[in-house]
Amino acid sequence: MKVTARIAAVVALCAAALTACGGGGSSGPSTSITLGLVQAQDFVHAMPARVAIQQGFFKDAGLDVKVVDFSAGSDLTKAMTGGSVDVGAATGLDAVSGAAKKLDTQAFFGVMGQSPMALIVPEKSGITGFSGIAGKKLGISKAGSLTDYITRATAEASGVDFEKVKEVPLGDPAATMSAMKRGDVDGFVLPVNFGFLLQAKHEGRIAQKASDVLGPNSQFAVLMAKKSTISDNKANLQKLAGAYTKALTWMKANKQPTVDLAVAKLSMPKPIAEQTYDALIGGFTPDGGISAAGMAGYAKALPKLGIATSSPAQDAYLSTQIVSAK
Repeated sequence: MKVTARIAAVVALCAAALTACGGGGSSGPSTSITLGLVQAQDFVHAMPARVAIQQGFFKDAGLDVKVVDFSAGSDLTKAMTGGSVDVGAATGLDAVSGAAKKLDTQAFFGVMGQSPMALIVPEKSGITGFSGIAGKKLGISKAGSLTDYITRATAEASGVDFEKVKEVPLGDPAATMSAMKRGDVDGFVLPVNFGFLLQAKHEGRIAQKASDVLGPNSQFAVLMAKKSTISDNKANLQKLAGAYTKALTWMKANKQPTVDLAVAKLSMPKPIAEQTYDALIGGFTPDGGISAAGMAGYAKALPKLGIATSSPAQDAYLSTQIVSAK
């Protein structure tokens, strides 16, 4: 009887251990998700996650979400393919580029349809929009980047011969703004909040928003993951999508608390946070629908950006297992 009792105790301990680790019993698969933010201080990429954490939307969905910050899309996609990040809050270009590089990344939830980028020029510049960039020097972060893509796409949409535009790779936003102040470039392409910042200092202004020429559905921001992650963790990703829907809906209905959170978490001056909210809030898409045309625009541009020799097929970079594409 003593031996039987010992065996029963050991079995009970093993069962408890398996349950605690998510390896057996009725607990099911782990509900932990590591979420990578491509730009931790960017309003579009960071705020929905920050809101979901503060308001408890991830927790309410039964998820344990850990947020990891990145400064570049290439670093984020490498972390995803290496297994240290499950989901990336990134740009549509990041998802398409990853697929083209055989990293098996797919967008599965649309966060923002319109582009938050803008053409920013010196305060007294005669440039009034993208139609006036022919023969000008424009600052971008680097060749093959999102700023490179936006410059090319807006030039084409504005009827400008891109061959007549001189792109100047300048790195981070601080270096870019300094270069314009010195007169090294005639303008640059960055998110609107940088334009608002320079306008407040009387050092620059927004000549035109990219969405004015690219339209509302260029599919700027998405949630993406590896194909295997999407197929193996569909239930968790559906919960994550639901939490994002709640966060985006909450942001649209709560301007001041969203602005206050941007000030606290993104170190944005309050007036800049308010202007950024007003300019961008309408572009967020709580239903998560992804613009297939917007994603196709990135795919088509990859050869010109020097990222790939050909454009990947839609099913390589876009998954409809979580939400429907538009």
